[in-house]
Amino acid sequence: MSPSASSGFQNRQLVACARRFLADESGASLPLTAAVLIPLLGFIGLGTDAARGYLVKARLGDALDAAVLAGAHVMDLANLQSEIQKYFNANFPQGYMGATVTLNAADLSGADDEIINVSASASMDTTFMRLFGFNALNIGTATEVTRQTISMDVVLSMDMSGSMGWSDGSGGTRIAAARTASQTLVEILFGNNSANDLLLIGLVPWNGAVNVTLNDTIYDRSMVTTEPTASFINPWTGNPQSEVYLAANSPVPLLRKPPSDWTGCIYARYLDNATDDDDADHLMAPVTTADGTEWLGWRDSGRRYGDCLAHGITPLTSDRSTIDDAIDDLVSPDGVTDIAQGLAWAWRVVSPGEPFDDADPFPKGLHDRAIVLLTDGEQWGGYYDGYKRVFGSGSAAGPNGMDDRLRAVAASAKAEGIKIYVIQFYYSSGPLQALLQEVATEPAAPYYHFAPDGDSLKKVFKEIANDLSALRISR
Repeated sequence: MSPSASSGFQNRQLVACARRFLADESGASLPLTAAVLIPLLGFIGLGTDAARGYLVKARLGDALDAAVLAGAHVMDLANLQSEIQKYFNANFPQGYMGATVTLNAADLSGADDEIINVSASASMDTTFMRLFGFNALNIGTATEVTRQTISMDVVLSMDMSGSMGWSDGSGGTRIAAARTASQTLVEILFGNNSANDLLLIGLVPWNGAVNVTLNDTIYDRSMVTTEPTASFINPWTGNPQSEVYLAANSPVPLLRKPPSDWTGCIYARYLDNATDDDDADHLMAPVTTADGTEWLGWRDSGRRYGDCLAHGITPLTSDRSTIDDAIDDLVSPDGVTDIAQGLAWAWRVVSPGEPFDDADPFPKGLHDRAIVLLTDGEQWGGYYDGYKRVFGSGSAAGPNGMDDRLRAVAASAKAEGIKIYVIQFYYSSGPLQALLQEVATEPAAPYYHFAPDGDSLKKVFKEIANDLSALRISR
């Protein structure tokens, strides 16, 4: 058979087959298969789109929770929203699963704005469900975070050196800005309460020294008492001694009975800057140092040398009016800057044990101890730093030993689990920044802050107060 004849035969066969197929009525199974297949494909499509929607909703909820918990450390509404948005974007990548996302504005509620409500929504195009007229899936989620203060002891350590009376860059003085910012922190921690059983707060003002008498008390030499001790060698006189002295208006043991014109300031506990062996400045209570020097008390400064502040120490208290009044009293800054002493006495006030013993040594549940240290300048050698300017005078005293003493105090406090928040206010020195970042618990926010002016200082105190509070997801 020729090729052309073969081809014609095959074509006639195909036509015949087609006619038989079209005439055959036994093909009723085809529409039935289609009737089953279309819903089956719909269910498969529904499952696929639903799975995508579930993944988007889960990721959306996790991102929202993380963003609110992270951003809630900012208290003012404008910055709060931007912080939440920043963390949300980091946790929910743009275009995830093809979703278009809207993060709604945060809403603050509660008596002290302690409740933060935020919601988010997502819209995503469907793939298979659009066969049934559903072109998009709309997904929503919301979260509520409540700031809850845990049990804590906090001490404000406030620079009261002369430069704190200068401009704060926002139209006022630095000490006025510090008062306002400190009161903001107190307001956040206390809320509307006049007292808080979960909170103890104290205040240590300082300049070149610390006035260790209780704030708003008057020294009366006739009220000084003695307390017997084991025999020791007085580091100042070199003579044996078997008692220390206690002024009625201070719990700090003294090496002698102060004169009648004593205004409350004392020397730091080290004799020179040549060795650390006799250094008790970075230690808590009456101690014997490595070289056997017996520091069973502190040496009073006698008459008013070097501008001893009139402001004494406000020990830990749960009474809001007491701390408010103490902050209001922070006026008339004067003298030089000894950050080490400001931090050392704040550490002693916030900790259980002598000489200030108001902190509970065995608190129940979650408990924090913290110091909020504010300064506007570098350390400056003065009369009270050790025994009569042992590091020299002026700014050279910092690198000559004062800075190392500050580092040692900070290390001792942090070793006991105390959080140290440091605020470098107005003065933007790089070397000071490096030093203060070493002092802080961590070298960045929330533990270290630079506040260039009074307006920013208030925001910093808000952030610190918020960090001192526990955040929990309440809904």
